[in-house]
Order: sequence, then structure tokens, then C-alpha cells
Amino acid sequence: RLWMNPALTPNVRFATMPASTARRSTRGAKGPEDKTPKAKRAKTSAKIKVEPDVSDDVDAAWVTVKPEPVDPSSPTVRLPTPSKKGTPKTPKTESKALVVADAGEGTVGSPFPNLARPTVDECWAARDALAKLHSSFFQQFETQQAAGGDAIGPGSLPALPAPRTPDGEAPLVPRKTVLDSLVGTILSQNTTDTNSHRAFAILKHRFPTWEQVRTAKPAKVEDAIRCGGLAEVKVSRIQVILNTLKEERGECSMEYLRDMSDDDVKAELSRFKGVGPKTVSCVLMFCLKRPDFPVDTHVWKIAKDLGWIPKGAGREEAYEHLNRRVPDDCKFDLHVLLVEHGKVYRNDVKWLRQALKGQLETGDLGWYKEAQGEMKLLADDHFISKSSAGGVCG
Repeated sequence: RLWMNPALTPNVRFATMPASTARRSTRGAKGPEDKTPKAKRAKTSAKIKVEPDVSDDVDAAWVTVKPEPVDPSSPTVRLPTPSKKGTPKTPKTESKALVVADAGEGTVGSPFPNLARPTVDECWAARDALAKLHSSFFQQFETQQAAGGDAIGPGSLPALPAPRTPDGEAPLVPRKTVLDSLVGTILSQNTTDTNSHRAFAILKHRFPTWEQVRTAKPAKVEDAIRCGGLAEVKVSRIQVILNTLKEERGECSMEYLRDMSDDDVKAELSRFKGVGPKTVSCVLMFCLKRPDFPVDTHVWKIAKDLGWIPKGAGREEAYEHLNRRVPDDCKFDLHVLLVEHGKVYRNDVKWLRQALKGQLETGDLGWYKEAQGEMKLLADDHFISKSSAGGVCG
């Protein structure tokens, strides 16, 4: 401050600036070009900023220093948490689903050729566990099958004795024809088994022959099956099938399918609108007694949660895979039991997963005890309630 005082430094001349100029903004004004080259930043190690002292220039200097070693085990050291920003995410894998060593012959032609599940042991273990839990349902189902009963689709086999019509008349004629099975399965689409069963009963009561259904006014047929839902759509598709059969074969019958191979049956039925893989598979298994494995919503969801199919698998992909993996002798039982289990427990697989693990890995019998407790009571109550409604799987 001493050297800035003019009185004390008479030999120094100071330039004065007008007040108006002093108040003028200097924003954007270019000063004299700095000839000093810019400092290069260090490419490695740490960078620290050195505070200037009296002898330094006004600009701070960047210098390269070697960081001191840090002992991670020291209680006074807090290491920074690594940043997740920019770190590539590891893709999630399917839960214990992929067994890529040698999937075996069961996956030839499957959309998932490297998925070796379900194994033969898993299929039979699931069948045995479910048959134990749903014993009341399964025993009656086997009794009906032994007596020659024919189901028209999943869950639509009538309870013994055969149900009467809504008007209380005599029991219906047993549903044994292929066309009965196909139409019954179409009626079961997008509705409950109880409703589809009732719709089929009313339809057969009002129109005893399929020729009568074919020639009837659509509105009257729709009224007969209205309780099953989507009456207009279903009637349109049924009458198209009947008219095609009449034109091509002279009668409303599909008994000729009994002499066809599985592939030919699939090709013949799949040409009709509204007849998808699940409907075709139901006709094959329930009516024609072929070893096929229908995949409905319950089977599809349970199979995904068990890791038998990938999480992103669609229903048609699931059918193509499971129909190859499930043993032929196990298909019928496992299908009806998975459907029943899905309805009673809303597709929950916690107990079933425990049962498979206990039988095939640990030997734990906890699942067996649960199958005799509250879970068993719930399954039996469900069976009793739907049996009184007119169907084993209703």
C-alpha cells in the first residue's frame, strides 16, 4: 500500500481514467493476448491444485503428484463407492432353466433346443405330487376314464352321473364324437368350464343334431350358448366348420379324423379359423386318445415359473417344447393335474417346486405333510363345489 501512495512516491506517474469510462461495462471486451502457453494436464495419477504464495503467479499451477498408498484395512480409511454410471448391466439369465450340455432327443424340433427341462423325472415327480394333493379330483377323473367317458376339452368332463339339461330333463347322450369334442372345446374358449359345460348342454338340448345347428338361424344358436360368452363369434366359426364339412364330405361329421395321423389331424383342424394349437391338442388327447400335451393358460404359467420354459416363451412355443419333453405316458395325467392345480391355487408353484426338490434332491418330506393339511382341505373343497356345479373340472 505504501508504493501506491502518490505522496510517498513522487517519481511515479499514475494514469487517471474518466469516471464515465470507469463505470462502463467491460463484458466481452478483449484484453491483450496472453502469450503464456497453457499448462498441460497430467494424463495419469492424481491432480491437486496448489494454492499460490507471494512469489507465485496469479494463475494456479497443475502439477502431477504420486498418490500415497492407502491401506484398505485401516479403520480410519473410507474408500469411495464405485460409481455405477456407465457400467454395462449384466443380462439376467433364466432361473435354472437352461441346461445346455446335451438336451437329448426330447428337444429335436423344439424352439428351445438347448433347454433340457422338464426332465422325465421332473414330469413324473410333478404328476405324483399333484395326484396326492388333488386325490379326490384325480380318483374320480380316473374312474370316469375307465368307464369310457370322453371329455370334450380340458375340465369339461361331466361328473357322474351325466348332467341333466338346465330344464331338468334326462341326462345328455355321452359326448363321444370328434365333432362334439371340437365344438365343446371351442365353447370352452375365454370362459369358465362351468359356463362352457352349460352352454354345450343347452346347445345339444335345443339342436340334437349338428345338421340342425348348421341350418339354424345364427341368432337362435347364439341364444343357446350365450352363457358361455362370445356367442356371436363362436357360432359364426362353428357354422363355417359345419358348412365346410357338408360341402366337402356330405355330412356334419369328423369321424374320419380317427384314421389320420397326428400331423394330418393337426393340419385338418388348423385350417379352420378359431381352432388353434391348444384346441387341436385337446381334441387329440381327450377325444382321439393320442399322446399330446395341451398348453392352456394354467399349464403355461406354471411351466414358466418352474423353469420348464423360458420366461419370454409364448403359449405356442411352450406347446412345441413341452409336447416333446413330457413323456407320452405322463401327458394326460400331468395336463389335467396342472390345470386343476392352477385353478385351485391360482397358478402358485411354491408348494410344487418344494415337492419336486424334495423328491429329486433333498429327500425332504415337508411337501408331503402339507399335502395332507390345509392345502389338501382347500383342494377337496374346490372339488366338491365344482362337482355340485356339474363338472369335475368345472
